[in-house]
Amino acid sequence: MPPVFSKLPLVLACLFLAGMDTRTAPAQTAASDPAETADLPGFGVWGPAYRLRNVPDGMRLVVRASGDRGAATVGSLTRSASEILVLNCFPEIVPLDFEDASPEAKREMLGGVWCRIDHYGMTGFVPGIYLDPILGR
Repeated sequence: MPPVFSKLPLVLACLFLAGMDTRTAPAQTAASDPAETADLPGFGVWGPAYRLRNVPDGMRLVVRASGDRGAATVGSLTRSASEILVLNCFPEIVPLDFEDASPEAKREMLGGVWCRIDHYGMTGFVPGIYLDPILGR
């Protein structure tokens, strides 16, 4: 028998056993250690949902294609919009600083940035001064 074929049963047995190991491996679970949860998505500025603030009565907040007042409009949000997801902000807000800040300090940090948001499928940029974290959930 040629040398390749004499090792074929051993190779097949290894492949079979390796396949069994991957099928019976325990499923990954979310981190249960509170110290590890800081590394999970949704920490810092991206943690809470947001609602709008500082939008005058009868007005809508324009959502732009980029973080610039001259950028194209992609849509708008009503004054009462909430459950807004922040994807990122420019310049970036340090997540630990944001997490440890008081509600007033969080609003102040958001005041100087543009944030990329998603609101029920509409994605674009808004000035952070119009965003208010929904805290205490």
